[in-house]
Amino acid sequence: MSRLKLLIRAPAVCFLLLLAACSEPPSTPPPVGVVVDTVRVEPYQAQSVYVGRLVARDDVTIRASVNGYLQERSFNEGEQVQAGDVLYVIDPSEYAAALAIARADLASAKANQTNAQRNYQRGLELLPKNAISQVEMDNLTAQKLDADARIESAQAQVTAAEVNLGFTTIKAPISGRIGRSQVSPGDLVGPSSGDLTTLVSIDPIEALFQVSEATYIDQISQRVTANPTVDDLKSIEVTLELADGLQYPEVGQIDYFGNRIDAATGTMEARARIPNPYGLLVPGQYVRVTLQDTALKDGLFVPLAAVQADQQGAFVLVVTEDGTVQRSNAELGERLDDRVLVTGGLQAGNRVIVRGLQQVRPGMPVTITATVGVAADEGS
Repeated sequence: MSRLKLLIRAPAVCFLLLLAACSEPPSTPPPVGVVVDTVRVEPYQAQSVYVGRLVARDDVTIRASVNGYLQERSFNEGEQVQAGDVLYVIDPSEYAAALAIARADLASAKANQTNAQRNYQRGLELLPKNAISQVEMDNLTAQKLDADARIESAQAQVTAAEVNLGFTTIKAPISGRIGRSQVSPGDLVGPSSGDLTTLVSIDPIEALFQVSEATYIDQISQRVTANPTVDDLKSIEVTLELADGLQYPEVGQIDYFGNRIDAATGTMEARARIPNPYGLLVPGQYVRVTLQDTALKDGLFVPLAAVQADQQGAFVLVVTEDGTVQRSNAELGERLDDRVLVTGGLQAGNRVIVRGLQQVRPGMPVTITATVGVAADEGS
């Protein structure tokens, strides 16, 4: 009988123990550990990137100024030429003959002038003696003036003939790279025959790009002086990135801003001059133009690892003073290495989560296990 009672009491005891266990409050999970970094003010060099196109500083079209048969081509297509190098020679025989005739006419005019001058002087001596009439003296004066005018005309003819003869030798007006020749020796060329070839300067080369109105105003506002000029912007360094991502090693400078903002695009044309000593850059290339200010300025930066984005825009998760997570929307500017410039939404000293982002949500309590850069800051 006692055994039966025990069997009956056992389930009742188990039931009571189960009720006691269920009535205990559930245990709270420990806060998630996260790694944070600090939003801080740091010096930086402001930069902006644009798409640009390379153009030659000088782009010259070579044409013939006189008619004649091409006698010689003195360059290899695509090579570098120096200012003053002979490019083409047109048969000069016709123009050399014209110059000889003009010089002969000048010599004849000088002889005629000498005779007219002599007769004029004689007339001046005879007129007071009434040896000649006033009419005859007037004729001698007219002959002298006519002889003087013929000298001027003959000299002009000689100059024109010399110029035409000089045009038979076509020289490079600038140093640069010569293009493909459109004519060959034996061709008849002249002012109406079109382009013979083209010549473009290579060093330095220029990059044309469009600067936004906001960027232009920002750069101007940082350099306002008593008498601001475009020269105040020349402290901006210009670097290029080629189409394949290669960074061009030479550094250039801005040397021109347009005289108006385009009303349709809100941009202003700008130009940078880039050293090109080895001729690696050629006109027509498209490049990425980076403007970097040489003057340091202070900016508020947030670590790139802390930045997230959703439909509302960029945001970071900040650890508040009481150890809870709070979302803060951020307005961001340019990226510099592993940092992003903050233009609004955050303050210096904010602790932002850089590791453990996937395990936390706004409002959750967290424990800071490490702070990036603390050791470096304390050491400095």
